Formats: sequence, C-alpha cells, structure tokens
Amino acid sequence: MPLRLVLAAELEGHEDRVWQVSWDPTGLRLASCSGDKSVRIWTPLTQGRFFDSASTPADMQAQQNQQRTHENDMSKTWECVDTIDAAHKRTVRAVAFEPTRGRALATASFDGTTGIWEKEEDGDTYECIATLEGHENETKSVSWSSSGQLLATCGRDRSVWIWESNGEGDFDCISVLMEHTNDVKMVAWHPTQDLLASFSYDDSIRLWREDDDDWYSAATLTGHSSTVWAGAFSPDGRFLASVSDDRTVRLWAADASGAAAAGMRDGFYYKPDFAYQCVATVPDTVHSRAIYSVAWTKPTASLSDKTMEIADASSLSSDEEKNKQHHQEGFLATGCGDNALRVFSVTTGNEGVAVVLECTRNQAHALTDINCVQWNPVYPHWLASAGDDGVVRIWRLESFSD
Repeated sequence: MPLRLVLAAELEGHEDRVWQVSWDPTGLRLASCSGDKSVRIWTPLTQGRFFDSASTPADMQAQQNQQRTHENDMSKTWECVDTIDAAHKRTVRAVAFEPTRGRALATASFDGTTGIWEKEEDGDTYECIATLEGHENETKSVSWSSSGQLLATCGRDRSVWIWESNGEGDFDCISVLMEHTNDVKMVAWHPTQDLLASFSYDDSIRLWREDDDDWYSAATLTGHSSTVWAGAFSPDGRFLASVSDDRTVRLWAADASGAAAAGMRDGFYYKPDFAYQCVATVPDTVHSRAIYSVAWTKPTASLSDKTMEIADASSLSSDEEKNKQHHQEGFLATGCGDNALRVFSVTTGNEGVAVVLECTRNQAHALTDINCVQWNPVYPHWLASAGDDGVVRIWRLESFSD
C-alpha cells in the first residue's frame, strides 16, 4: 500500500524563519528556534493521546474532516508552554534536547555562543545555567552524545568543539578540532558510541573518535560535489545518511573489510583507522534544489510490512523468502529548498541497500525552504518540520488505499 504524509498540527508563534526543531526523549515536547532570537517549547494538549488518537487511517480521516470543519483546530491541538525570548543576541540557529532526561536544552546562535537551559522542577520555565563561548563567529549546530555527557558545537570558523558536562551546569572544552577547510554546517553523534560526524561547506564529512583523551579525525567521507548541509545516523548506528547542495542523498556504512585509508594525509590530527564507503545514492533528479535536512526513524511493523510488499513482491515468491533476504532499516525524511518533504524507505538484502521514494508532500511550507525535519523518538511515524515561513508543522506518515 502507498504511504502519505498527513498534516496534523500547525504551530505558529515565531516572528521569523524557524531553523530547527528538537524532540525531547519522551516525544511529548518539541523545541523550536528561530531568526527572531527566541526558543519555543511546544506540547500537545492531550499529551500522548494526540499521537494515539489517530492510530488508524480511518481515525486520521475523521480527525481531518473535523479539522476542515473547524479551521483553527490544528492550532488548538498544541500549546506553547514556554518561550525563551531574547535567548541570544542574534539568530538561534540550532536547538537540542539532552537525550537522557530531557530537562536540559542546548541552543547555538549566530552570536557565537551556546546556551544551556534547564527546566525548573515545579514548572515549564527554562533557566539559563551556562553559556559556552569560544567560537570566533556564528555557531551553526549543537548536538548531545547519547549519554548526555558530551556536547559538540561547530561554526563558521571551520572548527568543531567538544565539551564535557561535569554536572550543575559546568562544562569543560576538551577538544577543538580544525581539520575542515570551510564552514562546518552540522554535527551529529552516533546513537550508541562516542563517535561524532561533522558536515561541511568543504563538501566533506568527517568522523571523529577519542583515543586516550585525544580526539582525532578517524575518517573523511568524500563524494558530494557541493556543500554537505546535514546528516543523520540510522537508529542502530550502522548507516549514516548525508544531504547536500548537490541535491543528492548518500548512505554510508563502515567498510566490512576494515580497510582504512592508510597513507593518506588529510590534516594534522587525521589518523585513519577505519573506513566508510557509500553504499547507496539518491540521484540529483529526485530533489530539484539543495537538501537542507535529513532524519532517520526506526521501522514500524504497521508500515514496514506494506513497503516490503511493494519493494519485493516482483522478485520474491514467498513471505518466508522475502523476510530472509530483506530487512527494513526504517524511513528517511528530507527537507528541501524546493518546498517539499520526501519520505524514503531503506531496505537491505542480498543485493545491497535499496532506497525507495515512498511519498512526496509538495509545498509543505507554502513556497519557502524547509530547514529541518525530525522524527519523533517515541512515536516513530510522526514527523516535525520547520521552514522559512516561520511555522512548525506536525505530520503523520500513514498508509492508504488508492
């Protein structure tokens, strides 16, 4: 059965473009940041029931019919529970919830600083407990490691900084990495390891590891022909997806042979001890403009079975053979400068990695760029998107009959 993205909520309140959104680990709070220098915290009025209420296509259709009858219903299903006004002196470019408890929030700004905010015990208000300084100019991205002990930032100054949390709002910079030759657009941690990926205007991706308290560039991934805007690890960490100004999506995996790029010199702190290879590419004919964001969600039984039927029915003769030869790796979502959201299924099998376009939602943010997409970590087929129109939208990925 085909898939589609159905609009479930519109969150309005920012006065400028929304750059990024981040879910907390419960999946019940969403943070957004904007060119208006503010951060907003959103939550559905009915909490988890919002995501459970449309558990079937029929339920979702009934909800849509009701929303069309009451044109403001979509804005009334969520509320803004806190606004951090003037969080920074300039645009707030990135926001990230701490992934273990979700009480702390990090913000990265064009003013060159990173703010650490913590939710008060008895309310919804967030208080600044630390300001991290060091970047020479615009800070472009911030990301927490899976343990919440490490924080990475990157910026226009071509550097990647790694910070360690010592508790009580105390952070120490433990490494400054300068191997990129141009702006660093984004950083992202591996879901289970202290392995960091950085994505750059120099058209490359670097992977960073730690050895005896020293961080070093362990691999350089090349293949994109223009700026690499963003990336995302698969939920199990076996794959890395990257998106670029060259309009392609690339999937990378560790080289099974373990062959590192021995003999290469790619920076003073470059110690290649493992290699990644590109295992799949979405060609530049699928997206018509630069791709700014990518997110990867885990497979869900209700949707994975349906996409497996589409992808494999022509080549496999039985369900038993199908399950033996193919494995669902979840769904990729992309946000693009052509105003469209796209969802791809990813499967692995005897013939390698297959990436199949499952659905496209055109003009998802009117006629403006889509800056960010993020899957909900608890309700995996719910997607949040943010765009230059200043609106955050909540979508549900569902199957339907023609």
